[in-house]
Amino acid sequence: MSINNREDANKYYQIINELVDEYIDKWKIRPKNLKKYLKPGSKRFNKFLLRHNLSEVKGAEVILKDIIEDRYHMESDGVMTFESFNLFESDEFKIPSMKECLYKGIEKADIKMEKVLADVFDTNLGSIDVIDSDKHTFKIEDWEGEDKKVIIYSKEDLEIIKDNMVENLYDELRKKKVELSNKVSVDLSDLIKEDDFTGMMSDQLSISEFDNSLIKEIITDLLEFEFMKEESGYFVWIS
Repeated sequence: MSINNREDANKYYQIINELVDEYIDKWKIRPKNLKKYLKPGSKRFNKFLLRHNLSEVKGAEVILKDIIEDRYHMESDGVMTFESFNLFESDEFKIPSMKECLYKGIEKADIKMEKVLADVFDTNLGSIDVIDSDKHTFKIEDWEGEDKKVIIYSKEDLEIIKDNMVENLYDELRKKKVELSNKVSVDLSDLIKEDDFTGMMSDQLSISEFDNSLIKEIITDLLEFEFMKEESGYFVWIS
């Protein structure tokens, strides 16, 4: 199936626009962050199309990409209603803690993760039970009959977690003031622009060379699990 004329384009633009609205509402994601959670060309972007039976519609990916760009510019350029601005600035659309960075916008665990865990623990899928698919937590019975509790993230999940952390840290920074004297203080957000902060922290929280990375240490502390290994682009922690 393909989009052949203006009528088709208008139809699918309306359909996909409504689906994006639902996605924003479900995950409480600010429009300018859509490019983070639904990065064009990513597995999550393609899964979004597949989940809504749009992957076989030629041209649907272009419309989705255009809508994501439109939403980004609507917020970043200030082209939105006062009510919408207040909504997206509300606590509901913010990441309240570092712990929440592990869950915000992270989709449920899937069968691929179970297969990776089966390889890691050299066991079969029947020995793997889902404890919490939202938090990617599994129980695995090994060959000795012992139960192990594990958490697994994909590389794309870690990129989302990293971006969540940067956003949370900047929100915290905006609350801080520097007291220059007993009568003079300056908001740090006036001194450090968001783009500069994002670039600096993204470098520090890079997931390359993961075994020696800062983000690995932070996630390990937040999970209170021990990092086990990387396998086929997936990262496994064990209790």
